[in-house]
Amino acid sequence: MEAMVTSLVAVVGTLLGSTVTHLFQQRSARRTEHTARQERMRQERMDLYGEYAGLLVEFRQAMLHHWFCVHEGTDAEEETALRGRSFETRSRTQQGLFRIQLVTGEPELLAVAAEAFEAIGRIDRAAVREEVVPRRDATRELIDSFVTTARRHL
Repeated sequence: MEAMVTSLVAVVGTLLGSTVTHLFQQRSARRTEHTARQERMRQERMDLYGEYAGLLVEFRQAMLHHWFCVHEGTDAEEETALRGRSFETRSRTQQGLFRIQLVTGEPELLAVAAEAFEAIGRIDRAAVREEVVPRRDATRELIDSFVTTARRHL
């Protein structure tokens, strides 16, 4: 009889030990999966925000080149090519803005991203060089502000 009780205790102990081990492993696997998912999402956001900042820089450069071409006189063929480039970069940048709007719900980041895009789009509305220079400087600051804000929301 004593042997049967000992065997029963051993079996119950083994089952209890394997159940506890299973629960700890399951919890550890969930935690590892959660951490990996969070890091993957952080990396995706970092790639997206970095890409958008690069698109803002390209869009700004295209708008400035186009403005100087129109206002400081070059041939019509070059002006047409630069206008086309500014339209292309505007479209790509706007697509980047849409992706940011899909990925984040952070109002501060969305506001800074949209403000930079809109300000760059207004560069060509300057009538004289004295108006374009402050717009150039302001848009550079807005791009920097976007990067700083994005860093806080990674």
